[in-house]
Amino acid sequence: MNFLKLITLSMLAIFALQCSAQKTSTKKSPSSVKSVQSNIQKFELEEITRGQRRMATITAASKIIEINGKTTTTKTTSTEWNNLLKLASKLELKKLDTHASPTTKRYYDGAMAAVLRITANSDSYESQGFDSGIPPKAFSELYFALAESFRSK
Repeated sequence: MNFLKLITLSMLAIFALQCSAQKTSTKKSPSSVKSVQSNIQKFELEEITRGQRRMATITAASKIIEINGKTTTTKTTSTEWNNLLKLASKLELKKLDTHASPTTKRYYDGAMAAVLRITANSDSYESQGFDSGIPPKAFSELYFALAESFRSK
């Protein structure tokens, strides 16, 4: 009987320790959030619908634009890269997927379906799908800066 009490007490202690470990705060300090933003390696904007696909992949060194299978690579200017970093600094990357699309035209091919991806510290952050040209307000400036790449090609 004492053996059973000892095992039960041990299990309760282990359970209590695990619960207290989960209660510790996982919030990052503002400086660590800034370091994620400053360690952005890549921005990607993909827009797709039946019969059409375009993708912009922008790093500090290059800009790769693919439109319907035709790829163009150019050098990213430091001004362009710094502007993208500035716009991304207004976002909380971990919450990128929480912003809902304001419209649903992509459901019936009324608009291309778009997705924004940001890679920072080898982690990838992806938005929910949204209509091309009508992004969620939280990252609309960044979206339009990236979408400009399709026009400047």
